[in-house]
Amino acid sequence: MELVTYSNIASTQDAARQIALDGHLLPFAIIAETQSAGRGRRGKSWDSPQGGLWLTLALAVPSPETVRQAAMVAAHAVASVVLTETGVRALVKWPNDLLVKRRKVCGILAETLVQSGMATLLIGIGLNVNNVVTPDQLLRVTSLRGELGCTIDVQHLCASILNMVELDISSLILRGFDTFSSWMDANLALRDELVTVEFNDQRESGRVTGLSRTGALLLKNPDGSLTEVDAGSVYDW
Repeated sequence: MELVTYSNIASTQDAARQIALDGHLLPFAIIAETQSAGRGRRGKSWDSPQGGLWLTLALAVPSPETVRQAAMVAAHAVASVVLTETGVRALVKWPNDLLVKRRKVCGILAETLVQSGMATLLIGIGLNVNNVVTPDQLLRVTSLRGELGCTIDVQHLCASILNMVELDISSLILRGFDTFSSWMDANLALRDELVTVEFNDQRESGRVTGLSRTGALLLKNPDGSLTEVDAGSVYDW
């Protein structure tokens, strides 16, 4: 896999999209020391200072539908590597974040690009590694260095994560999401907690009970019924 590195870039996701549109051979990864316009889902800005891991991996996939579960599968890859390399356990906040002790350590953005009938999956990963978390962020944000009290080798972590993400996406394509559903269920953040979820242009509150076999969030309503949310965002946890 070719690695394209920058000291600073506006957005690894946007750069990867343009490079893919230009017909660059897949797979490849864009890695930046800092981003000036990093973004997450729904265009939200993502703080990307020195010391973090900011990257986008571009992979060929058979169908753009792969994107539906790609963020969660990438979350499995990142969490598995982080646990192995650092001993820090991160849980999946559906559908695309990783939390350590209820604080965000990683965000993942999965998008697809289709041209000439071929689909490219773009997986953006923003992982707080050695970067400083500002005082105003401490209630909701953490870093691996903040958890461990020591500096982490970002390059080594990056190589391991890229390898694991590529392997996991291959497993998703070949064997489906069932390969990951048990792990997801065991490592789901906010289980049994009351949350507010935004989906289909509405907000609904319920208690997180788990995930479906396809990765949809299961919410228990006040009347005891279940709502299955295929796509959305969790707020107010």
